Amino acid sequence: MDRLLDLFAGILDDPGMDLVQRVQECALAAAAVGVPPGYLEEFIRFVESSNPRDIIEIYKTRGPTIGQQLYGEGYGRSMLLLDLQKRYRKYGFECGDEPADSLAVLLRFLSECDDPTERGELSREVLVPGLEAMITASGGEESPAAGPFLPLLRALSAALREQVGS
Repeated sequence: MDRLLDLFAGILDDPGMDLVQRVQECALAAAAVGVPPGYLEEFIRFVESSNPRDIIEIYKTRGPTIGQQLYGEGYGRSMLLLDLQKRYRKYGFECGDEPADSLAVLLRFLSECDDPTERGELSREVLVPGLEAMITASGGEESPAAGPFLPLLRALSAALREQVGS
């Protein structure tokens, strides 16, 4: 599962020029943990038919942060950011210039963290609910704001649900 989370983080952190290969590798790793293989097929088709620079631009304008999805820009997000920074320090994890609640940063942390209790708690309480908020709009419909990343987010949510058993 660590490798799968790292693959998702890499795709979200830096789409890059070798994105097709990395998404295909991610699809294989996701299938190995019980994620239906069709979840990433739509995203693979999008990546294969798109210019990598366009994908990077789309990602930059939609850069997913879990805190914004869960709390907006208010007090709740600030508290989440402080909590995440505290957790990261405890395990010697650095998030660089990225916000602590960036989806890619959270995934990298989970892929490197050896504490199963910490991983399970963060997945259950922060990551899965945040992904669900990204995937659905307020009315429960799939969010057009997720754009072409929606299939990727669905696959990630399924993988995390397999991990935490929810």
